[in-house]
Amino acid sequence: MPKFIIKIDKNMTSFFNNDDICCYCIDKDSPENLMKQAQQSDKLVLTEDIDFCRQKKLDGIIINHIVDEKFAKYIKPLQKEFCGKYMGIYCQPNRHEAMLSSEAEPDFVIFNLNKQNQEEAFAVLQWYAELFLIQFAVPYFENIDEKILKIADFVILNM
Repeated sequence: MPKFIIKIDKNMTSFFNNDDICCYCIDKDSPENLMKQAQQSDKLVLTEDIDFCRQKKLDGIIINHIVDEKFAKYIKPLQKEFCGKYMGIYCQPNRHEAMLSSEAEPDFVIFNLNKQNQEEAFAVLQWYAELFLIQFAVPYFENIDEKILKIADFVILNM
């Protein structure tokens, strides 16, 4: 059973906290009261906004950047700056980007899945789960294939 990453967006009105939630993802538009509750919880608090992470001194960042041959040059200074913090990296569900993302040794990789690419992505996710020790997350969407949910380490919920 995967653990959950809760994205706290500007429309979220209630705070959820239980043992199945491993972390929260917030940004500058997240409701202030929910941000505060997330930071007071015993869960990690991450963001996709690098400046916001610096400002709020959050537990880590999630990098959403093009993953190509130039990615290593982009990520190295961030790894140095955020050493000791948690790092996730988004990538497309293909082997090439999965390998380039994993070479950066993040704490987890997030595969950009959607209804249209989930069929072909499943083979990549299976390959990744068998080959890499780095955990991976997938976003939840309506009609996501259950076999994807069974092999994912984390599922990202937009609440």
